[in-house]
Amino acid sequence: MAAPPSSPRKTLLQLFLVLFIASSCCGFLGLRWLVTRGVRSHSPLPATAPPPELPGARGTHLGLALVPASTPLGQARTYEWRAESLLPPEYRLGYGLGESLAASLDRAHRAYGRKMRFRSLGRARFTYQAPPGCQQDMRCIYAELMRSNAEPVHVLGTRFVEHIRERRLDPLEAAELIITFVQRIHYVEPEGQPFGVLPPALVAARDEGDCDSKAVLAVMLLRQAGIDAAILYSDPLAHAAVGVALPVRGPAFRLGNRVYRYAEAHHRGLAPRDDSAPARQAAFVEGSARAGTTRRDGLPC
Repeated sequence: MAAPPSSPRKTLLQLFLVLFIASSCCGFLGLRWLVTRGVRSHSPLPATAPPPELPGARGTHLGLALVPASTPLGQARTYEWRAESLLPPEYRLGYGLGESLAASLDRAHRAYGRKMRFRSLGRARFTYQAPPGCQQDMRCIYAELMRSNAEPVHVLGTRFVEHIRERRLDPLEAAELIITFVQRIHYVEPEGQPFGVLPPALVAARDEGDCDSKAVLAVMLLRQAGIDAAILYSDPLAHAAVGVALPVRGPAFRLGNRVYRYAEAHHRGLAPRDDSAPARQAAFVEGSARAGTTRRDGLPC
């Protein structure tokens, strides 16, 4: 085996397409795709009573999601956002995690970091050692976050799914509703979190997260709504985003017979932060990380 190279950054000099349905690699314009399979983003939950509506400001109420249901209302965070292409365009939703559950999710994430021998090297820089069977990139980390946060994110996603069914939204409208919600979450770089990623349930509960923390949440919600979605990661742009298999504007990424379009989780819009030709080309440059990598450095989005 070749000696491990110097650690790739959180910007891996690759664009990673993380899917949770199949495992394969293929090329597109010199781009290397890495795929993960067999990850479910939710598990069945028992039926619950309809949540109370949120009082106060204008907008369509999607309801209140509390996990567990006994969580005090005072611990819920109210979101208000706009989905400009929908009628009506204004929406509201409440989401709250119990303190013990939030602490448990945080502990589980840190325990996974210890299992992976995560070590911080300072602000937004870190190393870890991937165990056998784990790819030398962020796939295992994203998959574990989806697994460990499945139930609390599923409760949140139920508010979207029920609204989508009631209003008979088509897939484009449903994606717009979910992505604009995630875009509304404040951009904050996680401090002291393993791998520089905040667990997705905590992203929604705290109203904060960086690009890949928000992208994981967005993909979980989109998939729960029946929309084929993936996590995109670009080294040259130092950025994570969402890929959706829908006919929307944005750069196209092909895997097999599926085409995914770029959608932002970080800020509004469906194109990269810099939509110039050089930036788009840089996003598609094939990475240089070699098999056998056991360390990686991370940098912020």
